[in-house]
Amino acid sequence: MPTVPLDTIYTTDEAAERLRVTRRTMIKLGRDLGSCSLIGREYFFSERDLVDIWQAQRAMPTSSQGRAVNVRGFLSDLQLQRSLLSLSQKKRRGQ
Repeated sequence: MPTVPLDTIYTTDEAAERLRVTRRTMIKLGRDLGSCSLIGREYFFSERDLVDIWQAQRAMPTSSQGRAVNVRGFLSDLQLQRSLLSLSQKKRRGQ
């Protein structure tokens, strides 16, 4: 059975430094997005977790007049998972 190599694992402080946020912000983002692991009282972040957190924080594009532009961009794995989950939980008509 082939094994999948584990991403680089970062402590909260290492992850926060990498994304240039505070330790507290790093934990909040990780928990809110489900992009962290909790072992005991310590939070850990994989390389993929950091990419998901970074993608979730992307700013909405704006036009030159400062209004939001409706642009469909790249969906992160996390966004795609949430979208599929919400679609699968909708009730069908007549039920």
